[in-house]
Amino acid sequence: MKELLSIALLLFALASVSQGSESIVTDRPTQSASAFVLPQGDLLLEAGVSSEKVTAGIRNSTFLNALLRWGLTDGIELRLTQNYLGSKVLGERNSGFSPLTLGTKVHLMQEDGWKPQMSVIGQITLRTGDNRFKPSSSISEFRFNFQNTLSDNLSLGYNIGFISGENDYILYSAVLGVALADGWSVFAEPYGFFGDGDSDQRFNAGVIYLYQPNLQFDVSFGSGISKIAPDSFVGFGVAWGFN
Repeated sequence: MKELLSIALLLFALASVSQGSESIVTDRPTQSASAFVLPQGDLLLEAGVSSEKVTAGIRNSTFLNALLRWGLTDGIELRLTQNYLGSKVLGERNSGFSPLTLGTKVHLMQEDGWKPQMSVIGQITLRTGDNRFKPSSSISEFRFNFQNTLSDNLSLGYNIGFISGENDYILYSAVLGVALADGWSVFAEPYGFFGDGDSDQRFNAGVIYLYQPNLQFDVSFGSGISKIAPDSFVGFGVAWGFN
C-alpha cells in the first residue's frame, strides 16, 4: 500500500503542471466507460493505482494503470492501455508489465430525450508483457456505452459488452453519478461478468474532483458480491488532457 500511495502522489504532482481550457470527460474511475468520444486532436491521459484483496493470503496490485486516448477525427478516438502489475501470494511477490491493449471508441448517437448518447469500444489485448501476466491467446472486447442525463446534476451511464479469449464473458455495468458543488461529484456502480458458469459480481463507489477543466483526481473503493469476486479493492487516480 505504501508503494501505491507514493505512485499516486507522483501522478498528482505531474498532473498539476498540465494546461487546458475545456472540461475533460474521462473513463475512470468507474468501470463503465463514458459514451463521450474525444474531439479531433485532443489528447487525454488517465492513470491510477489500485490494490485488490482477493483472499486473506492473496493481494493483487496495479502500480500503474495508464490509458492514453487521442481524438483521431470527430467521432473516433484511438486508445492504448498499459499496466504495471503486482501480485502477492502467501508472501511471494511478483510484478511486471501487463499485455498491451489497443482499441478505438466510435460515436454512434447523440442523446435526444429518452434516447441515450451512445458509443462503442472495440479493442484487442495482445500477447505481450511479462510472462507472469501474458495471456495464452489474444483477447478481444466489444463494449457498447450509453449515457442518459436525468437532471442538471444527475446522470446514468451503462455498458454492455463481450470479452473473448481463453474464456468468453459477457460484461455489464451501470453507474449513477451525482454532481456536487465546486467540481466535486460522487458515484455508485454495480458491475460484473458472466461466463462458463461463473458469476463475478462487484460494487464500486467513489469521489471525483475536477480541480481544473483539464485536470481530475479520483478515489474509488468497492467489494465483491459473488463468491469468486475479490473481497475488497481501493484505487486512486488522475486524468489530464491536452488540446
